[in-house]
Amino acid sequence: MQKQLVVKHHHPQRYWLALGLALVAAAVLIVLAFLYGEHRAGFDRLAAMSLQTRYAELQQKNATLQEQLVAMQREREVDQAAHQQVQQSLEAEQNKLLSLQEQLTFYKGIVSPASGEEGIRVQSLKFTSGGAPQLYHYHLVLVQVRTKELRVSGNVDIKIFGAQQGKPVILDAQNLAPNDKPVLNFAFQYFQNLEGDAILPGGFVPGRVQVTVMESGHGPVQQNFEWQSVSG
Repeated sequence: MQKQLVVKHHHPQRYWLALGLALVAAAVLIVLAFLYGEHRAGFDRLAAMSLQTRYAELQQKNATLQEQLVAMQREREVDQAAHQQVQQSLEAEQNKLLSLQEQLTFYKGIVSPASGEEGIRVQSLKFTSGGAPQLYHYHLVLVQVRTKELRVSGNVDIKIFGAQQGKPVILDAQNLAPNDKPVLNFAFQYFQNLEGDAILPGGFVPGRVQVTVMESGHGPVQQNFEWQSVSG
């Protein structure tokens, strides 16, 4: 039996072309399937791009507003510092003015006393806290009020009237000194300052202060002051 010879024609170009077309078709199908899936899911690519653009714009605006806010805060801090400095300067000037007014009142009281009585009198008396419980520092100013002002001398006695455990008590300021007794003698022509420290006993409630001025050659002169008016 005679065999038949079969001749096959081999075309590699057609093979690769068909394979390429198949791959392209597969890729197109995949893209179409992806777009279809996005469409079914309600995804709008243009809307998404618009939102991204809007988001970037809002971020830029937010950054700008943040910079403006920081600048405004710095400006406010500068304004507050300037205001505080002005306020401190104003308070300092007011304190200077108050001090000058007090000095003016003091010297005016010496030159033109309110009372027509001549002699030595207490121009001012002040008890201030000494930094420890019941410790006070007192400052007394004496002036001479006379038509012809001569040099005068003498001594001063300061007594503090109050109550302790419901009973009236009278204390001598010199005996309340924490260290040596202060010298309350005076010798002046126009005015003189006398100072000292006093520790009040525990439970003592001061009510008034009595100052007795004993000028040499004259009778004693007494002046009384409420504690609230001279303490602070």
